[in-house]
Amino acid sequence: MKRIIHWSAIIALFAFPLRMQTGDDININQVRQLATFPVNQILQNSAVEKISIEHCWGKIKGRNKPISVFFYSNMAGESQRVATIIKYVTPHYLDKLSIIRVQVINKGKPDKNTASDLLSRFSLDKTPGILFYDNVGENMVLEDEEYIDADHKEYRTPRMFFWNAYYSGVRKKLDKLLAD
Repeated sequence: MKRIIHWSAIIALFAFPLRMQTGDDININQVRQLATFPVNQILQNSAVEKISIEHCWGKIKGRNKPISVFFYSNMAGESQRVATIIKYVTPHYLDKLSIIRVQVINKGKPDKNTASDLLSRFSLDKTPGILFYDNVGENMVLEDEEYIDADHKEYRTPRMFFWNAYYSGVRKKLDKLLAD
């Protein structure tokens, strides 16, 4: 009997929430479909600027407001799911936050040399990863000439089943980080 109740609850979760309960009008079926496209396609018409890894520090150092940097693989499920979150979150923070993206590799995970380079240059532990820099201009904390410590790092990637909870969590975290 417990199994029947358990599976009935799971089926109900999939059958009825065609619209997410996030306070935004987001269709989860569209999100699922969007997450199958490459990251560059998901974010192509968004306010998320694509820059090369070589220009990343210049963009971080030259900003006039907090910035979030999304490091990703163009064709990897985890990066694609994170990109859908970024696409839906970005419009809510355009006046408070710059969001940029850096493609690390086209498909899969970075090789050991690339991963080691990302760790030494950005303190980036894995891809996809998001680094958040809150300190601006004169308030930047420079550890050495080519390194600025991120104020927040995020490596979690949402499963589609929990996408709405992750989306809401990201919004709450950004609200908290930007509340100064």
